[in-house]
Parts: sequence; structure tokens; C-alpha cells
Amino acid sequence: MADQIAKTSIDDIKLLKSRINDLSSLIEVSIIVNSTLDLDQVLLLVMEKAQSVMRAEASSVLLVNNETDKLECEVALGAVGEHVRKTIRLAKGQGVAGWVWEHEEPIIVADVSKDKRFFSGIDRKSGFKTQSILAVPLKVQDRIIGVAEVINRIDGRKFTQDDLDLFMTFGRQVALAIDNAQMHQAALEQERLRQQLESARIIQQSFMPQILPSSPRGIFELAAKNIPASAVGGDFYDAILLDENRLALLIGDVSGKGVPAALHMARIMSDFRFYVQQESEPQVLLSRLNNLVVERGQRGMFITLQFAIVDLKNKRMSLANGGHLPVLHISHESHRAGLITCDAGAPLGIARDLHFDAVECEIAAGDALFFYTDGLVEMRNKANEQFSLDRLLAVASQKWRAADALLSAVLESVRDFSDHEPQHDDLTAMAFMLKA
Repeated sequence: MADQIAKTSIDDIKLLKSRINDLSSLIEVSIIVNSTLDLDQVLLLVMEKAQSVMRAEASSVLLVNNETDKLECEVALGAVGEHVRKTIRLAKGQGVAGWVWEHEEPIIVADVSKDKRFFSGIDRKSGFKTQSILAVPLKVQDRIIGVAEVINRIDGRKFTQDDLDLFMTFGRQVALAIDNAQMHQAALEQERLRQQLESARIIQQSFMPQILPSSPRGIFELAAKNIPASAVGGDFYDAILLDENRLALLIGDVSGKGVPAALHMARIMSDFRFYVQQESEPQVLLSRLNNLVVERGQRGMFITLQFAIVDLKNKRMSLANGGHLPVLHISHESHRAGLITCDAGAPLGIARDLHFDAVECEIAAGDALFFYTDGLVEMRNKANEQFSLDRLLAVASQKWRAADALLSAVLESVRDFSDHEPQHDDLTAMAFMLKA
């Protein structure tokens, strides 16, 4: 009796030591999970510990690839681990891991030769001999993201329910590690994208005039503002003093938003600055730019564009319009804003060899011109009403002493009207005033 009691006490002590070792291992895993956010590294360390504690020959972690709808091996340890990692791709329900994925339940397969769920393809290709498997689902907030497995106890025994309970605890740690690492990776990717978009925004803004042309004799004033709906956009403007008497003004809007529109905008602005030095007839320049846009073949993308040359000496403007909104002419004498009537023509990029007309109008001293994109008049308020061309005309119909005052007043009116509603389109405006 004493010997039996002593043997029982020894067994209890061994069991207690085993449980203490298991607890110690789980604590170590918790430390590992919190020590790094590198997914590959943390999975490797956790599965090494799991394989050791479970006394298994091999182990693996398979993650769900949502794009392919397959289980793909992320980590595989053991004699043929590298081969397994490179080759295993399981559909839902295929093999033991696929069954666990489909049913979202853990499983003990004591003898794979007697279980139809076992997929023997890996053994045939690798030469490894699978005898028994423990497999548990990896879950994050009731969503299965993968499956963890340990294979073959090294002591030849079968896996038990206690083994499964312990491995499920490891599985929860693995799932936590994956979730932490993936969220960290997503945050890093989001920050990388933010930085790239910020760089793109800075580059795009550099294409537009950093300093607007000015007149040393105080003949004219210019003010302009570009407000993209996202980090980068397709609106643009330009102003070039061709000589002491001629000022070229450009405003345009590339269809769409974001990086593709910004790239398209950069190309057209580069083209404009090159060709405006060679061709001062607005309608001819628009025709040339149109053919360049068509030749590039950017399917589905087009550009509305307005180009004017102001003759400062003779106080006249020549204007050509490619599908853009009309220019406002604000009379100093009447303090009224009106639209300069000009055939809008077609947007650039629709077809080759389009014809554009030009219109000329006189500009008196003190008169102002206002160029803008559709993002301004189409800005909406909480009642889903548009700011509209009528409201723009009403705001602009005043006596203006400076171009920047005109621009600021219009933009402030648009902001007040929208009442902080999200901006859904790029907004660009440019004000010109003839002073003398």
C-alpha cells in the first residue's frame, strides 16, 4: 500500500511538473507574441515552442488566402518543412486542415491511415510518413484565418484530449500573433501609402506656379488656389508671362481623381508649357494638345481645358474653350459679373483633329476675370444643393479692388455654403484683374 501511495505521489508530481512546464511555455509564447510584430519571425518562434511542448516531429501553420480561397502554408517545421511550405495549397474541406477550416472545429487524427480526411499527397511527394495529427482552427473574433497542426508524437504515442486542449491554447496565441502582425503590417502599409500620396501631392503642386507672374508696372494682378478632393487630383492651372504685353492663362480638369488623374495632369501641363512658347493662338494650341492626349490613348480619360491670352497693351483677351465652364467677366463700371460667350467645344482626348473656336473680348481697367473648375459650382451642402453658377455670379457681382480679394470672397462663400460637407471633387479657381 505504501509503495502504491508513493507511486501515486510521484505520478502526481510528474503531472504537476508537466503542467508547470506547459504553463511556463505558454508564458514564453505570450512574451514572444508581444516582443515582435514581424509575422514570419513570431510564427516561427511560437511554432518551435509548440512543437517542443507537444513533443511532435513536425508542425505547420496554414493561413487562408482570401484571394485564392485556399489554405497556404506560412510556416512548416520538421524534416520536410521547406518542401511543405512551398507546395501545400488546400481547398476548403481538402485534407485534415481543410476539414478544420470548413467545420471550424479542432480534431485529433490518431491514425491517418484510417481517416479518409487525410490528404496523402504531401507524404507521397516528400517521403515523410504522417501517422497522427492534431489540428486546430485559428480564429480572430469568430473569423477563421487559418489552421495550426502538429504531426506525430516523437515518443510514438497517440495524441490525447489533454494534448488537444493544450494545443488549442497555443492556437489562440498563434491567432493573436497573426492578428497583431497583420494589423501592424496594414498600419505600416497605410502609412507608406500616405507618405507616397503626400510625396505625389508635393510633386503635383510643384507643377503649378509656385509664384504667379506679376507686373513690375502694376498693370495686372493674379490670384489662384487649387484644393484637391484627395491627396492628389486632376485639376490644374497655369499662368505664364510670354512677354511684357502678353499673359497666358490656363485652367483645366482631368476626368477622375487620384493618382491617374494627377499623372495625366502633369503630362498636359508639361506639354502646355512647351507648346505655348511656339503657338500663341489659343484655338490652335488646344487642337495640338488634343491630338497629343488622343495619341497617348489613355482610355476613358479626357480633359476640359480653357486657355486665354490677355493682351495687356491693347486690353483684349483671346479665349478658346475645350468643354470647360465659361469664364466670368466682372465689369468695374457696372460691378456686374457676366459670362463670356464662347463655343465650349469638346473636351480634349475625345477624338483627333477637333476644331476649336476662339472668342475675343475687351477688358477695361479695373475689370476682373474669374476662371474655375466644376468642383466649385458643384460643391454641395447638407441639403444636397449645389453652390451653382447663379450663386457664383451673385458673389462675384461687386466692385473688386484686388484679385486676391475676389478669389478669397468666392472660396469663403463656397465654404460657408457647404457647411463642412465632404468635398467630392477637386476645386480650382483663378482670378485676374487688369489694374491700368
